Amino acid sequence: MLALIFQVGQDKVAVDVRRVREVVPRVRLSVINGGPSWMAGIFVYHGRVVPVVDLYRLTGAGECPPHLSSRIILFPYPLNAQESLVGLLATQVAEIREVNPVMLQPIPDEPGRPGLGPVLADGSGILRLLDPDWLLGQVSAGSGGLIEQGKG
Repeated sequence: MLALIFQVGQDKVAVDVRRVREVVPRVRLSVINGGPSWMAGIFVYHGRVVPVVDLYRLTGAGECPPHLSSRIILFPYPLNAQESLVGLLATQVAEIREVNPVMLQPIPDEPGRPGLGPVLADGSGILRLLDPDWLLGQVSAGSGGLIEQGKG
């Protein structure tokens, strides 16, 4: 599987590139007053409002640092609504490579927090394999409708 590799806290994360709509630079986001703490904000992309989830905050790894490598990864969500987008904010979003997700190992996540997915051995390191549909399904329930409002 060809995967986009990025960083969330101490975790290296991979996501299938077929699920990624686009990767855009980190832009200034409008804050949502009263939104969940993991909601980084919203921005306008090609005429539509896109909610952005800070993966660092969501997983309890602090706040996504403002590095030059920080990017917003855009995903269609829900999957069957191609015009509706949600962004995930992460760092070191700069590598696309082949990964082999044959030997996935589920690991427990902190109770009450969505996890980044199962782990797999990758050379000398470990990768988390993110399923954006599962993750966004988990967070949309706690977004107070903000995720669903990203629909075009």
